[in-house]
Amino acid sequence: MALNVNNQLDLLHDLLSLHAEECCGSTSECEQISRLIRSLQQQPSIQNSELSQIVDVIDHYGASGAISHNVDDHINQHQTDIQQWLQVIKDSNH
Repeated sequence: MALNVNNQLDLLHDLLSLHAEECCGSTSECEQISRLIRSLQQQPSIQNSELSQIVDVIDHYGASGAISHNVDDHINQHQTDIQQWLQVIKDSNH
């Protein structure tokens, strides 16, 4: 079953929320974040939204986390960014 844009945004929000709340995560979660972002980048509905301005940064976060030697440190270093991204995702997901 293919996920629509709102499903993808919900899943992205859930993954980032876990990172924000627990200050820890896994390589596979970071890989999933990157996959979701790459899929969302193909969606015309987000291309002129506030979300389009942050997808590259979130993709970099996911890709960097996936290859990080210490994923938990990587997540902790991005806590402020994650909080901002969560708000943009929430505002974008109607």
